Amino acid sequence: MSRGRNATLTRTLALLYLLEQRGRWTLPDLSRRFGVCVRTVRRDLYALGDAGYPIAHEVPHGIKRDRGRWWMA
Repeated sequence: MSRGRNATLTRTLALLYLLEQRGRWTLPDLSRRFGVCVRTVRRDLYALGDAGYPIAHEVPHGIKRDRGRWWMA
């Protein structure tokens, strides 16, 4: 396994753990926590959802998309 794939797997598993342990997160909060861009975190969240994990997302009306909250439903 290449170094990049290992880093992605490690980050995705850590993301899953955070979502299971603590309520709702914004993409910028997760991005800072993992030291990656918001797009990377969003891809990881979608990958977890595609793998069957119940990932939920809410964006209140009038709020920027990246400021919405993500959590484990």
